Amino acid sequence: RVAAEGTTLPKGTTRLGLGLRLRDASRASNASGASGAGSSEVIADVAVTLEDRYGVPYRVTVGALPADGRAHTLTLDLERVAAAPAEPLTLIGMQLDMTQPVGRAEQHRFSVDELTATGADGQKRTLPQPASWEAKSRADSTTVDPEGDAAPTRARVESSRPLTVGYGTGYVPREVAWQPFPFTVRLQVAQTATPEIAALATDRFLESAGARTGQRVDVPFDGSTVPVRIVGSVRALPTTEDASSTSGGALLVDLRSVNRVLEARYGESVTPTEWWLRAEPGSAARVAAQLRERPDIEPSQVVVRDEVAEGLRDDPFGAGPQSAFAAAAAVAAALAAVGFAVSTAGSLRERGTEFAILRALGAPRRQLARLIAAEQGVLVALALVVGVALGAVLTRAVIPLIVLTPRATQPVPQVLVELPPGQVAVLLTAVVVMPLLVTAVLALRRQDPASSLRYPGGD
Repeated sequence: RVAAEGTTLPKGTTRLGLGLRLRDASRASNASGASGAGSSEVIADVAVTLEDRYGVPYRVTVGALPADGRAHTLTLDLERVAAAPAEPLTLIGMQLDMTQPVGRAEQHRFSVDELTATGADGQKRTLPQPASWEAKSRADSTTVDPEGDAAPTRARVESSRPLTVGYGTGYVPREVAWQPFPFTVRLQVAQTATPEIAALATDRFLESAGARTGQRVDVPFDGSTVPVRIVGSVRALPTTEDASSTSGGALLVDLRSVNRVLEARYGESVTPTEWWLRAEPGSAARVAAQLRERPDIEPSQVVVRDEVAEGLRDDPFGAGPQSAFAAAAAVAAALAAVGFAVSTAGSLRERGTEFAILRALGAPRRQLARLIAAEQGVLVALALVVGVALGAVLTRAVIPLIVLTPRATQPVPQVLVELPPGQVAVLLTAVVVMPLLVTAVLALRRQDPASSLRYPGGD
């Protein structure tokens, strides 16, 4: 991200001072040297645009500036700005709002004599003015001929340091003097060329808009359109999906880049309605409590990820299937352990005659026990490897399908399926213990080979 061009306010600034002057040059030329030369009845409302460190612009009204040709100092108390933008702040624009004079056009000269920043200690600093400005003017009058002398003239920057802007206000015919017509002069610090805005689109957006990856689309923002290029797609975006089939999907774009284009084209901007904060480890609950204590925030507006996760765990739509799946896994492990034990006992009983012959021929009992343990160990290990692999595949395939939100939809982001190695190891150990005990007991028990050889089929 490229930092905004403009005048950066020092951190800790509590008041921004603007030394401004507005005069009517046409009256000044006609009454040069006279008292009140350049004075007009027009009064302009001055607003400044400040951009915070996240690239969010804030347009704040500073005060009224009369067109009397005199120097006026307007002060903006930053501590009283309701939005409390994050420092450092950068002055990127100014705006003059006024009404067109009646019956006679005026040629105004607006100049910024000084910019000052005052800190909490009361120390005042003079700030440098931006090196390059752009000026635009707009009138809402629809009753005058845009080609006639009643139409305003284009605003132009005459000098940047100090900033001096000239423009013609145009005028309102006397027959419609009862109706005020707004006139706006917008000044913006020249910014570096804004690159093309990239966007990630959800699959539903691509389907509903008939778009594809790589395509350029016009996206509306508060009545204004901004061109963006879709560079990729995702299944869904958190907090944007709607369970209804009428949802058109969502786009993910960079807010700073969008506001740069809106400011450059329309003199407008969009402010975020939702903030995602990353708290330090272990401090999420404290940060959430402090936010909920703020008078300008409803406690229900503060959403904590840990609280959401806890709610999902306790939710019957998700907790029920998860508990059932866990119980099924425990029962399957118990059945596997019993099955291994029974299989091992049956195998040793069937091979009793074979082992009796080996003992009669002098084979050591411990060597036979190791042989049996190795054979059964290989069978159990193969069974466990195949079982764990199939269980992991089944878990990852089934769990996301059975865990639903209270609206019976799949949560976004998707359910995170984890197989904790410690718990898996405990479960496998429980499965292995029973067949190993059965093998050890049957292999090490003392039995007379002669009695085993007396069974039918023995020699």
